[in-house]
Amino acid sequence: MDADDYIPGHAWSVTGTTGTMAASLAQDALVFAIGAVANPATPSNFLPRAPLQIQAIRMIFTVLTAGAVAAGQSLRLFKNSPAAGVMPTGGSSLTPLPKRTKDQGGDTGLIGDIARIATTAGLTAGSFVRGTVPLATFDLAGTIATSGTRFTFEFDEHNNGNSIWLDPGEILVVSNPAAFQGTLTWQLTVNVDYRRRDTV
Repeated sequence: MDADDYIPGHAWSVTGTTGTMAASLAQDALVFAIGAVANPATPSNFLPRAPLQIQAIRMIFTVLTAGAVAAGQSLRLFKNSPAAGVMPTGGSSLTPLPKRTKDQGGDTGLIGDIARIATTAGLTAGSFVRGTVPLATFDLAGTIATSGTRFTFEFDEHNNGNSIWLDPGEILVVSNPAAFQGTLTWQLTVNVDYRRRDTV
C-alpha cells in the first residue's frame, strides 16, 4: 500500500465499447475521451476543482475483419494540448458509476458527468487539440492479421509506478498516431477506474 491509498476521494468506474470501427480509420482519430471539470471562472475565494486520479485503464482490442500486418498500427493515450481543454463530441456518452453507493448522485468530476467513446468513426475533435507526446502506446501490429484476435492493454498505478492525473481542464484520449490498415475493422472496450480527489 502506498501513500496515495490514504488520500481521500470518491472512487468511480466508467466502461464502454465502440461499435464496429470502419476500415481505414484516419490518422489521429479520437476513439475515447475522459476529461476533468475545469476550475470555475469565479472569484478567488471559491474552491478550485479537485483533480482526477486515473488508477487503472483496461482496453480490449478485438479484430472483426482482418487486415494485413503493417507497421505503425497502434493506439496511444494522450492528454490535450494545455490551450485546448474542450471535450470532443459525438460517439456514445458513458456515465460513470460510483464504487460506493453513498456517492451516487455526487460529483463525478467529469466534464458534463460523462466520458465519450466512438461508434463507427472517430469522435469529432472540434476545438480539442491533442498533445504531441503519448503517455502510453498500445501496439497492435502483430494482432490484426486474424479475425477474432483479441489483445488486452492494462495500465495500473501499482504495476506502472504512478497514476495518471487529470488536473482541472485536462482531457485524456485514446487515439491512433497512424491511419489504420485498409481492410481492418475492429472494436475496442475501455474500462477506467478513477478517483475524484477531495483536495488539490
